[in-house]
Amino acid sequence: MRSPSSTPFARVAGRFARVDLRRRMRDYIRALLAPVGRKNGWQLAEWACHRDPAGLQHLLGGARWDADAVRDDVRDYVAERLDPGGVLIIDDTGFLKKGTRWALDHPVHDLSTGLARQKGKRRSCGDGSHGLRIYDWARVEVRPWHRPDRRHWVIARRSVSRPQETSYYLAYCPAETTLDELIRVAGSRWAVEECFQSAKQGCGLDDYQVRRYPGRHRHMTLAMAAHACLTVLRARELDTGEAETDPPRSSTSAPPRSGA
Repeated sequence: MRSPSSTPFARVAGRFARVDLRRRMRDYIRALLAPVGRKNGWQLAEWACHRDPAGLQHLLGGARWDADAVRDDVRDYVAERLDPGGVLIIDDTGFLKKGTRWALDHPVHDLSTGLARQKGKRRSCGDGSHGLRIYDWARVEVRPWHRPDRRHWVIARRSVSRPQETSYYLAYCPAETTLDELIRVAGSRWAVEECFQSAKQGCGLDDYQVRRYPGRHRHMTLAMAAHACLTVLRARELDTGEAETDPPRSSTSAPPRSGA
C-alpha cells in the first residue's frame, strides 16, 4: 500500500487550503504531463475540461498558496525517491554575479594566483561525445560563510589542448570532500541541460503566459512538480518495472470533466 505522500499530488496537497485549489493544482499538473501542443492557459484548460482558463489563471495569479513551500515539498519528494547521493547543481542560465570581487572580499586576481601556484591534477570528469573529458584541475578555498564542517571552494578546469581556456566553479560541500569528488560533480552538471530540455519539452516549463514574477514562479514550481512525477515514474520503471503512479495519458482524449 502506498504511503499518504507516495505521489507528488498527495505531498503538496496540504499547501492548498481549499478543495477547489487542490483540484485545480491537480488538473494543472496533469495537463502539463498531457500531450498538449503548446501548454498555455487555454489549451491546458481545454484538456482539463474547464469552461475557460480563469480558474487555472487564478491558481497562478490570485490564489493564496506558498510556491516556495511547494518547491521544498517537491525537492524532498525527489530526494526520497532518487539517488541519496545526488547533488544540487545551479546551471549558468541563472543570474551570474558580475564584477571583479567575490564574497568576503576575495579579489579574483588573488584566486587566480592561488590556482596558478598549484600543480593541476589531470583527471577525467566523465564520458563525452568524443570519449573521456580530460582536463587539468585545481582548487582554492574561500570562506564566505565559514563553518568547521563545510568548505567553499573555487575550482579551476583548464583545457589540456588549449591551456589558455579555463573555466571556474564555486562549490559548497562537506569539509572532507576531495578534489576527485568535486571533479565528478562538476562533470555531472551536463545532465542539467538534459533536465531543462526534458522539463521544457515534456512539462511546459517555458510555456507560461504570465507577466508578473509570482505567476511565473508558480507556473515553474508546478512544472517542476510535473517533471518530478515523470522522473520518479521513469526511475521506478527502470529499477523495478513497477510505476509509482498511473502513467500520463498518451492519447489526446480529455479526462473526465472536473466541473472547475
